[in-house]
Amino acid sequence: MNRTFQYVATALLLALTATRSSAQTPTSEEQLQEVVVLGKQKQKTLLRRGTRMPGAIVMLTPDQVGHEVGSALTLNHATELKEITFDILSNNIEEAMLGIVIYRDSTYAEVLEKPIQAHIPKGKKQAITVTPEKPLLLAQGRYIIAVRFADCAKETREQWVQSDQWTDKQRYEMARQCCMQFPLYSKFGYIRNDTNDTFEKRNLNIGLKVKGRGYKN
Repeated sequence: MNRTFQYVATALLLALTATRSSAQTPTSEEQLQEVVVLGKQKQKTLLRRGTRMPGAIVMLTPDQVGHEVGSALTLNHATELKEITFDILSNNIEEAMLGIVIYRDSTYAEVLEKPIQAHIPKGKKQAITVTPEKPLLLAQGRYIIAVRFADCAKETREQWVQSDQWTDKQRYEMARQCCMQFPLYSKFGYIRNDTNDTFEKRNLNIGLKVKGRGYKN
């Protein structure tokens, strides 16, 4: 199994600032103009977590900065994303930062100009609710909603530079002291080791849940 999905044991504090799309990617308003809005629906769950795998976890370590894990989201009409939620079991990585990234499934092009980033404090289990500060509108289509391990403290990264030369025992001991842990769910998803890699399709993810309000056309 990819090292992104190491089994070991969840909670995370994520604050969010929504960003606009780049000039090459339609903005939220431009996407919404692609359809004729006749009325909006009630807020509902667009993406469910899947089935929790008891005792199984996803563990990320400082040498895995850039790793991403996401879920597929299909929208039947223009939709405003209202909430993205997930859990983290624990984090003891200094200055850890995660990012929410949204891709178009057919091209893997990023929808947002920059990932929605948040600094993650060290601590135990927390339920994370990410609420866009401004309307986040997506046109009809298929997307990937992913969580990216964006960064951590420079000193911590330097300590892990030669981790590929460690023995299994050394790596285990270091990971116990410096890792981020998520619950593991059985649900179709995507993973990749780095933003330069291609996504791999797996029946595993970290249980993302997305809520939103659709616009009929």
